[in-house]
Amino acid sequence: MKTTILTAIAICCSFSLFSQTSQQRNTYFKLSAGNVSFGTGDYMGYSVSMELSKDLVKKPVWGLNKFLLGGELVFENGVKIPVIQNPSFSDMIQTFHHTSNILLWIKAAYYPFKSILPGFNIQLGPTIGYSQRSSEAQRKTSVDILGNSIRQSTLAFDNGFVIGYRISTGIEFDLSKKWLTGFRLDFSNNNQAEINTHAGLKLGYRF
Repeated sequence: MKTTILTAIAICCSFSLFSQTSQQRNTYFKLSAGNVSFGTGDYMGYSVSMELSKDLVKKPVWGLNKFLLGGELVFENGVKIPVIQNPSFSDMIQTFHHTSNILLWIKAAYYPFKSILPGFNIQLGPTIGYSQRSSEAQRKTSVDILGNSIRQSTLAFDNGFVIGYRISTGIEFDLSKKWLTGFRLDFSNNNQAEINTHAGLKLGYRF
């Protein structure tokens, strides 16, 4: 009898603890997508990322609404293709560039406000990943007998691992107890002196 009672109490306590944990819903999975500006707006591309993070704040207070720790897997791709109208000097300075990155961003996300703009956040942390880059090392533009412009290019490749950092700010809005949406603006830099900015939308699930 005592064993049955103790078992029932243990089950009730476990259920109560599980219910509290479920109500807190402090683990997040988020998807983001948007545009990337490579360099100082030299060429554009797109970015897709997936985030998994956990909120360490059990009870929000003024000055600290949420504090998330986690990681985000980021995919970036961009290409600049020169448009040749005529073999003039202006065409010659338009060069080909291509960049593809796959990055792991280990980050902390700080949500400073509880009542006013509770979804406003600042995120930062280091990044590590692999980058594939190609660009024109030499180029030559000529005109054939029919008057068509012909461009001949010699490409250079620079692939390898990169490390750096990423800073993001944005705001999120709750659609329900489980779903959220928002937008973000990122700034990133790495050891190859590549400075990129990203603007995009996000969709998240809280569980």
